[in-house]
Amino acid sequence: PILTVCGKPILQRMVESLSPHYELWIATVRCHPVDRFVRNYLGINNVLYTDGLGYENDVVEVVRKLGFPLIVIPSDIPFITNDALKVLKRECKSSLCSLKDISNSFTGISLWKDEGYSSSFQDVFLDYPVINVNDWNTFLQANKSC
Repeated sequence: PILTVCGKPILQRMVESLSPHYELWIATVRCHPVDRFVRNYLGINNVLYTDGLGYENDVVEVVRKLGFPLIVIPSDIPFITNDALKVLKRECKSSLCSLKDISNSFTGISLWKDEGYSSSFQDVFLDYPVINVNDWNTFLQANKSC
C-alpha cells in the first residue's frame, strides 16, 4: 500500500479516489508500517486492527466488527474508482458479491450485504481490467498506466 505508483503511494491514490464517496476504514495489524503512514501521512483515524491470521480471516474479522453492508477493498488497487464500486453495488443481488474484471480475475473487492454470506454469493463483472499490484510485473504495468 505504500509502494509508489505514478508518483503517489497506492493507498494515498485509493483514499483520494474513494474518500469523497465513502467513510473509509483501514484494516491492518498492529505495528505494521502502514499504520504510521495512515495516521501520520494520510491523517486517517479510522484504523481497525485485526489479529493478522491471513487475508480471508482478517476480512471476516473486519466485517464482524464494522457490520453490514460493507465494501472491502485490498490496499493494492491504485486506480480503483467509485464507478467500479457503483457497478458492484448495482449488480449485487446476493449476500456476498466479489468483483471480477474483464479477464475474469478476482480483484479482491467484495460487497458484504448481510449475514447470509456463507450461502448466498455471486460474482459481479466489470467490462475493463483492474490492476491489482501483487507482484513486480503488475507494479511495472501500473506505473506504465500514468
